[in-house]
Amino acid sequence: MEAQRITIALIDYTAGFEATPERVRLVDLVDFSKDVATFLRGEDKEVDTKTLEVAVRQGSLALETAPLMSAPKLFSDLRTLLSGELLDNLDTKRREVMERWQKMARQSKKVAYRISAAFLDRPIEINAESDYHADDADQWVQVERYIRGEIQDLGGATKPNAHVKLPDGRTLSVTTE
Repeated sequence: MEAQRITIALIDYTAGFEATPERVRLVDLVDFSKDVATFLRGEDKEVDTKTLEVAVRQGSLALETAPLMSAPKLFSDLRTLLSGELLDNLDTKRREVMERWQKMARQSKKVAYRISAAFLDRPIEINAESDYHADDADQWVQVERYIRGEIQDLGGATKPNAHVKLPDGRTLSVTTE
């Protein structure tokens, strides 16, 4: 594969104005550039971000890399992101960044991220409507559990609880609001 430029854009309206190369909050710029460096570098430090040159582009605020020659895992991860929203097969560091970006986009509908490159059919969009997640993400379900035992103690002025002696002799402390 020939050398490829990758553009990663932050679309952010949370400050009451669009983040652009001309005007962006410093904290947003710092956080975004750290995330981009982590994303490009990956777990194996495939891309040397200390020597990597970037250009700041419009769209809201976009960082475009100099042509990258030898980053097969990065290119593979980008293709994986394009084919679906499951993060399981992604590099660990890239996965962390994608999860953080997805969380930010969901919390504030005014934040989105876009990753584009010439070898990708279309840009990768991370926004409030996307659902990039790991298959092993915590799954919360509603459950009811019943226990049998003898109540030993009830009450508590500042921390209400009940001490229940179970049939096997162990004591269970149940806290409530």
